[in-house]
Amino acid sequence: MKKYTTIALMAASFAAVACKDSTVVRPVDAPTVEAVSGALTRASLQPLATGVLAQDRAAVQGTPTFLVLSQILGRTFYRIDTSEPRYVSETLGGNPDPGSFAGGGGFSQFYTAIRAANNLQLALPSASATELTTAQKSAMNGFLRTMKALDYLRLIELRDTVGIPIQTDNPDEVTPVRCKEAVQAMISAVLDSGLTDLQAAGSISFPFVLPSGFTTHGRNYSTVANFILFNRAIKGKLEVERAINRKAPSTASATAAVTALTTALGAGPGAVPASHFSWGPYYHFVAAGTEATANPISDRNIGLNPLVKDSIQAGDTRASKIVSRTTLSGGGISTSITCALCTASTANQESPLGILRDEELVLLRAQAYIELGQLANAAADINSVRTTYGLAPIATPTTKRQAIDAVLYEKTYSLLGEGPQRLIDLREYGLLGARRKEVSTDPFNAAFPLSRGELNARGLTVNPACTA
Repeated sequence: MKKYTTIALMAASFAAVACKDSTVVRPVDAPTVEAVSGALTRASLQPLATGVLAQDRAAVQGTPTFLVLSQILGRTFYRIDTSEPRYVSETLGGNPDPGSFAGGGGFSQFYTAIRAANNLQLALPSASATELTTAQKSAMNGFLRTMKALDYLRLIELRDTVGIPIQTDNPDEVTPVRCKEAVQAMISAVLDSGLTDLQAAGSISFPFVLPSGFTTHGRNYSTVANFILFNRAIKGKLEVERAINRKAPSTASATAAVTALTTALGAGPGAVPASHFSWGPYYHFVAAGTEATANPISDRNIGLNPLVKDSIQAGDTRASKIVSRTTLSGGGISTSITCALCTASTANQESPLGILRDEELVLLRAQAYIELGQLANAAADINSVRTTYGLAPIATPTTKRQAIDAVLYEKTYSLLGEGPQRLIDLREYGLLGARRKEVSTDPFNAAFPLSRGELNARGLTVNPACTA
């Protein structure tokens, strides 16, 4: 990659300030160790750290995989475009091609973000004590480990049992494709190491300016103390996914999830205020201009699966998320509804997206309580969400199945349009194949393949067996 001097990096950081909530720092989109000419300084840290966040957002926004295709596989979204039939033929109508956007997206982009974080970590020791204190270096290590863990979590959420490679500091090394359980264990360890770093930093703020999506939605994550809560939120989500793993469920992970999520939320079952449900870090989007990073679900070709409207309970105020639209038809499916934020408008293109909101954390904790057999605690968390939207509380479930059905209902409508949560839940609880076939050739895809580029690097044409 081209080498940039410290002066060039400083110029990039000044340009970033001029953009509306910019997390894009060009040309330093994926900084390398060589990006700094000489030792790392506070001035050169800003664009490099911002570049890490830029790549994380680009991985979510820049391809349709994470936000759109995953929700098609999760039976909540349709995207019907007569000029691009693969949104149906390679999701609900057949298997995704590793060489197409449908099969190969949401892969290399996350590794670019991980590499950016790795490279900045490698540069941290070069900063003198007058530029970055020991505490500030610890804070940065904790920040970078947390962001890497988040990107690995998304990669394995999308690839599931296909597995993914774990990148080393050498970006040219072709590493083994590791199985889901091994990747999840690695993510857990990275998050815990990040927590240790953050705790060692003490009560300070990060030595760079975070974008406003991290500072204006209930908590200011520019302080290390609040970023610890984000680290624990990711940890809790990961451990819930390990706890409900259909092939290797883990009670220990459910216990770890409750601990992490309670730390992140700061309150016990049923005690998180509804006013906190929107709290968390967010991605901010810009519809046009040099940044041009619109929210990808604001799309005239997106509609909702009719089952989304058919299944909502009377009196649920989340029904306002479902709106009528002109009928979309193609590929054997059709719909006349969409999500309110999916209608194409400048306002929707700039609508922020929660990365991990407290409302999701409450429902994740309910899932963990269910795995532990603590159904009264699960009901308390479910009801804290449910009653916020005009519904009567449920009685404590008498069976695990009842409890799972109750929490999945809340997650469907609280998290509509926010990512692959529904897909993950359907496949881990063994419910994906129980859905109706959307078209006659519906293969009930549960995950995406490795990208064609990744297969080519290994001299393969199909996904290899993963390594434990």
